[in-house]
Amino acid sequence: MTDPDATKLYPADFHFSVVAEAPFANAAALRETLAEHDANAAFQPGPQSKGGRYETFRVSARMASNAEHEQFAAALKNIGGVKMVL
Repeated sequence: MTDPDATKLYPADFHFSVVAEAPFANAAALRETLAEHDANAAFQPGPQSKGGRYETFRVSARMASNAEHEQFAAALKNIGGVKMVL
């Protein structure tokens, strides 16, 4: 069942934090994923963890629907070296 109020949320800008193992060797795959999903996304490096084991990237993207939002988040999680998407 579709929540009728969910359509009121889209289109909207969403902000993701991608946590990856450092050094992250798949920045090209991350950029490719952004392009494949036509995310029109801003991609910026974020801070590293205190111990240097993980680094973060900030991704902002405009999503047209909940389905697109879920597919995009899943695609980010499937990139090698990515540990978490927040």
